[in-house]
Amino acid sequence: MQKSDPRGAKPSFGFQDVLYVLFKHKWKIMVSSALGLGAAATLYATRKPLFESTAELAINSVLQRDIVEGDETKQIVGGRGTEQLVNTEMLILRSGDLAKEVAAAIGPDRLLPEVAQPRVEDAAWVVQNGLEVQTALKGSNVVQVIYRHPNPQLTVDVLNEVVKRYYQKHLKIHRSVDSLDAVAKQVEQVGTKLRATEAELNKMKSDAGIISLDDEKLSLSSQRERTKQELNSAKAERAQQATLVDRLEQHVSELAGSSISPIGSQAKSAPALPAAPTAAEIDTYQTLNKRIEFLQQRDFELSAKFAAGDSQVVGTRKELSKARAEKQQMLEKTPGLVVQAAVAPGAPAADPAAELKVQKDKLAGLDARIASYSKDLETCGSRLTQLAVVGPKIVDLERKRDTEDTEFRSFEKSLKQAQIDGTLDQATMGDIRVVDQPSPPIKTFSEVMKKIIIGLAGAGVGIGVGIAFLLELVIDRRIKRPTEIESRLQLPLMLSIPFVRPKNRGALLISNDRGAEGEGERPALPAVRGNNGFNSYPPKTDHFIHPYSEAIRDRIVFNFQVNNMTHKPKLMAVAGLSAGAGASTIAAGLAKAFSEVNGAKVLLVDLSSDLPDDNPMFGNKPLHSLVGALQAARNTRFKEGSQNLYLASAASRKSGEANGAAFGPMHLYELLPHFRASEFDYIIFDMPALAQTSPTLAMAGLMDKVLLVVDGEDTNRETLKWGYSELVKGRADVSCIYNKARSHAPNWVQSEV
Repeated sequence: MQKSDPRGAKPSFGFQDVLYVLFKHKWKIMVSSALGLGAAATLYATRKPLFESTAELAINSVLQRDIVEGDETKQIVGGRGTEQLVNTEMLILRSGDLAKEVAAAIGPDRLLPEVAQPRVEDAAWVVQNGLEVQTALKGSNVVQVIYRHPNPQLTVDVLNEVVKRYYQKHLKIHRSVDSLDAVAKQVEQVGTKLRATEAELNKMKSDAGIISLDDEKLSLSSQRERTKQELNSAKAERAQQATLVDRLEQHVSELAGSSISPIGSQAKSAPALPAAPTAAEIDTYQTLNKRIEFLQQRDFELSAKFAAGDSQVVGTRKELSKARAEKQQMLEKTPGLVVQAAVAPGAPAADPAAELKVQKDKLAGLDARIASYSKDLETCGSRLTQLAVVGPKIVDLERKRDTEDTEFRSFEKSLKQAQIDGTLDQATMGDIRVVDQPSPPIKTFSEVMKKIIIGLAGAGVGIGVGIAFLLELVIDRRIKRPTEIESRLQLPLMLSIPFVRPKNRGALLISNDRGAEGEGERPALPAVRGNNGFNSYPPKTDHFIHPYSEAIRDRIVFNFQVNNMTHKPKLMAVAGLSAGAGASTIAAGLAKAFSEVNGAKVLLVDLSSDLPDDNPMFGNKPLHSLVGALQAARNTRFKEGSQNLYLASAASRKSGEANGAAFGPMHLYELLPHFRASEFDYIIFDMPALAQTSPTLAMAGLMDKVLLVVDGEDTNRETLKWGYSELVKGRADVSCIYNKARSHAPNWVQSEV
């Protein structure tokens, strides 16, 4: 028995489903399509045609020039991303301004002859409404300009005027020829401002005595740096010279107080003089002076090239300070070096008084140099201060002059180009050419009317198809095909039985069978009773349900074997979801199919209340009640008899009770021990249709197999889901049988077998 709940429905709608809907509702679609085609044909026959003329323009390139901004670009059509250029030209051709110019040139009276005093705006609407612009091919640079109008001559005239006015409009938009006067005025204004700025700048430079501000600043900075270096060097040299003069004065004083005259005469009593410098000391002193001069020259050169903090400048100045310290130490130790060092080796000794005068003159010269350097430095500082005040003003004026000069040159160039564009012959523009002149007018319909005619023709087909799908997918919720049970509802489907008309359903399926004891003997338990109460020979069985019932039997037997169900009897139930679903026919056919198994005893129990007394499929009414059939099955001759199929009615609990209580679940519980004790192999119950109060829901859980019959095109999807879920809740093993399947499409369309 089935233990799991049914799976949830998974809607699916594929190509086969579409074809099925189209073929099923083909007559609705054909009638709707015929109505649409008829309406389209009527409109085509009664509508007044128009005349159409076509011209073609080849847009090779577009030159975009803005004389106000000075920008100019040329793009060649046909490259990647240039489709927008063609679209722009098409918009110009369709523009309202162009239509107004064309309407004014043609004349509103010709475009609107039926109006007494037509306006240009109304005539422009006529031009714009009849004009169509499109590309000859997708991605092509050839534009087709089409105009339609009831007047054939006016069609050609308007199109010629459109092409002519388009060239003028193109130049106005892309070349800005209308801005010529404005640009000329701007050129004049910018030139006046530029000349005023230049005059002010020249006056300010002349007053300040400046030719170039940057050169002046650079020159003053270099001069001030050199003056500082010279001043520092002079101050150092003066300090050294002052020390030398002091030593000489001391030396002369000492010589004056001695007994020896300065010229070498010997005094009467004189103190000892300091020792004269040796030749080696004089040589060392002179070498040190040369080194100091070399380092001073080197410091001057490096200071002119590098900053004060550069490593070479700092190192040179350290060496210079060291050399000067050594010189100072030598002079303190041997003052005579100052005098004697100036005398060549081997020359007579110098006169100290004369040398003192020379050194004092040199000291005075150094003082003059220092005063001159200080004055120059002060002059450079004053000049730099002046430049600091007037410099920003000069820079602002120069920047303003450059900006105005650039603007003036740009406007001047644009003005010249605009003057060239203004004199350009529009008919010889190289970037846009007429490929095909306006053609002679031909009869046609407007695009709107074409769309209406095609729309009416297609609307009939669309409405028919829409109605078909609306009925199938929204309104009609019935199950129409066996595949819907598995694909949409995800329920197990055992078999599909096609619809067969009553006249083609065949003869009796079950009648009273002849007993095995011989011709005239009464069988142990005949299936049905004849009208006269006696047994009769069964007619030939050739019912349409027989092959389908055999297929159901084989699948049920296989299911029993797979599930290892060996007990007897095996109880099976057949129930429908509505009256007339065909459950009784399938139950009878299934009983007949099981009775054909060798040695199998089958009992068909009718629990439904709609079985007539004279059924064309079963012969006459059943012979026994269910209790009577179970009692008769205990007869010793029952097992030995050749009859395999038995028919009983469970309309009442006991045999002979004509108006007994209806058979219900409690009655079935009471009879279960009798079923198990009987000799039947299979007991098939023809159950009442499922409903909220149907006893079938309670009895289905006691069955080994339940067949749920779905009436083709008469069972709602929700009803099937409810019935199946209710049976599964009662722990029944349920399979669906789709009965009365109708075919609305060819076999190649149907996906089910």
